[in-house]
Amino acid sequence: MKIENVILNDNIQKALDEMGFEEGTQIQQEAIPLILEGKDIIGQSNTGTGKTAAFGIPILETIDSNIKMPQAIVLLPTRELAVQVANEFRKYGKYMESIKTVTVYGGADIREQITKLKGGAQIIVGTPGRVIDLIDRNVIKLSELKLAVLDEADEMLKMGFREDIELILSKIDHKVQTLLFSATIPDAMKNIIKKFLNNPVSVKVMREGITAKEVKQSYFMVKHSDKVDALARLVDTYTPRLALVFCNTKKSVDDLYDELIERGYNCDKMHGDIKQSQRIDTLNKFNNGLIEILIATDVAARGLDIKEVDLVINYEVPSKEDYYVHRIGRTGRAGKEGASFTLVSSKEMKKIESIERYTKKDIRKRTIPTVDKVNEVKQDKFIRNIVDVIEKEDLGGNRELAGRLMAQGYDAETLIAAMMKKLVKFDRSEERDLNEVIAERKKFTRSSSRNLENTVRFHVNLGKKQGIRPGDILGAVAGECDIPGSDIGEIEVLENYSFFNAASEHQHKILKKMASAQIKGQNVAIELSKEKKKAPREKSGENNWSKEKSSDNNWSRKKPRKKY
Repeated sequence: MKIENVILNDNIQKALDEMGFEEGTQIQQEAIPLILEGKDIIGQSNTGTGKTAAFGIPILETIDSNIKMPQAIVLLPTRELAVQVANEFRKYGKYMESIKTVTVYGGADIREQITKLKGGAQIIVGTPGRVIDLIDRNVIKLSELKLAVLDEADEMLKMGFREDIELILSKIDHKVQTLLFSATIPDAMKNIIKKFLNNPVSVKVMREGITAKEVKQSYFMVKHSDKVDALARLVDTYTPRLALVFCNTKKSVDDLYDELIERGYNCDKMHGDIKQSQRIDTLNKFNNGLIEILIATDVAARGLDIKEVDLVINYEVPSKEDYYVHRIGRTGRAGKEGASFTLVSSKEMKKIESIERYTKKDIRKRTIPTVDKVNEVKQDKFIRNIVDVIEKEDLGGNRELAGRLMAQGYDAETLIAAMMKKLVKFDRSEERDLNEVIAERKKFTRSSSRNLENTVRFHVNLGKKQGIRPGDILGAVAGECDIPGSDIGEIEVLENYSFFNAASEHQHKILKKMASAQIKGQNVAIELSKEKKKAPREKSGENNWSKEKSSDNNWSRKKPRKKY
């Protein structure tokens, strides 16, 4: 890979050549020289711009292989992202056998991670909570640390890891090079930058209108009850090699998967209730083309190493605008052209308008293909495939079989028609227009907060006395259970115990996953609350705690409730 004015280590260059890297992306061209000069940087870029290599390559260049202690720490919001980034480090450092990268995150056996760290690791990639735990156990020692990286920093703040990040950085008692990468720079992050970064240089590589300009975005108006038929017609008409289909809930994923399997599509599914080992196996099959359609939730797909996706389909419009950006960012990566289709019911139309304002980009309205169009595409594809076989492959013994069929007394046209009926699954459904017609779109004002419905209330056995803050609960539950922070509602921390609300669809997962989890190194017991939630005092409907307090930047609660 060529980086202007930079000569890379021969072993790194060899690995990059094998991976097919030629020219560095813009974020790599701008960030790598600055990092190698020892500058602190603020890298602002979207998904799919190559930022992992932008900090991974110079870190490998900087590591002293003779020192078997942590020299770089990379913090990320989820275990999936940590695993992905660590794997990228191992790829770039394939021929640097004396450099070891270890991944640490919650929800896994800490003893196994401790064993790996004691074996000598120069690069640690992990989630904030587990990193703090290992620092407190004196397993991760910071005396030789040279670089600290905050990757997906805005996501870490959203998930409640702000104080954990500050705690980790404050434990480093000597000057280190700090690199921060984030799609957005909220006010809370500016405080971290001011406190922990030394004269940082900004590197901003944002695609036009937030979303990738290489992605052709379209939406289709369709009744919710017709979405499966509409999805099938789109896949059959546009025949993507690899398609990634997003649903909002795991139930929707399961239901759509069952429908598509029954219709004979080569697909698989991925969501938070599926074991990690199975997810990785599914991902490998998808990346290798053994699975053509992967159906997933946002949380399951976030941070996964998904490559070469031709088409992203939003089976359901996401609840948050940035989820849409992350979804369609899975295609059109590293300069390649991609496409995204969104199936929109009349009730979801306002979400599309909100997304257009957020991305500052219009989404083209299109129509669902007819049955005749679908069958025409299938016929053309069948003919192309047959001609390709005739021209490029040895028919061998198949000619003898053809002769035997001809000897039955049927003409060639009848025989071909019979084989086509056997081999090609044409759409035999009744011709029906799936496109929904609604009134002219009306503009509306987007609400600044999400209103959670159908929530359940949980009791936590830890409170203020144990040093617990709302952000600790938010970060632990969201991280350990692989659920969005936006699906966790009101959090109330009392003296010896706490309460929090979460979307009811996550009830089973939270009770199961948190049974073996810890919060700030303390064993936690979470159960459904037996107390009924009192009506909130705030008229605005917001939580009774605020994430940020401008004067001291600490988590703070509003006036506590009288009594439980």
